[in-house]
Amino acid sequence: MLNKRKEKRFSEENDVIIQYALNGKNLNNFIGINALTRDISLSGARIITKKIFPVDTVLRIQINLSRTKQVIKVDGKVKWIRESAEEDSHEMGIEFLHEITKTVLTLIRHLYTEDGGIPSKII
Repeated sequence: MLNKRKEKRFSEENDVIIQYALNGKNLNNFIGINALTRDISLSGARIITKKIFPVDTVLRIQINLSRTKQVIKVDGKVKWIRESAEEDSHEMGIEFLHEITKTVLTLIRHLYTEDGGIPSKII
């Protein structure tokens, strides 16, 4: 099977808050829901959530990086969805739409640095 991934994935569970527009149009009226990452890379994440979002939906995402206690805020586009093995949950593939270099640098530091080694299990 051909792997289309741009970056290495790291198996990591982090708390996530997904924000989306209530009516899909008013960008000033967001609702937040809780979710978790299952894996993460510089270019995206696999997120477990109770709510289904259609493919190509752009979401505002806050990821609380558990190991380094840093927080990143980034917009992300839903690339795929499927049912999760967890009851009443769904998996989403999210592609980060990095607009701020700081977000990328935070992820590089989090994923690739710890005493010169790779801190998380690469999958």
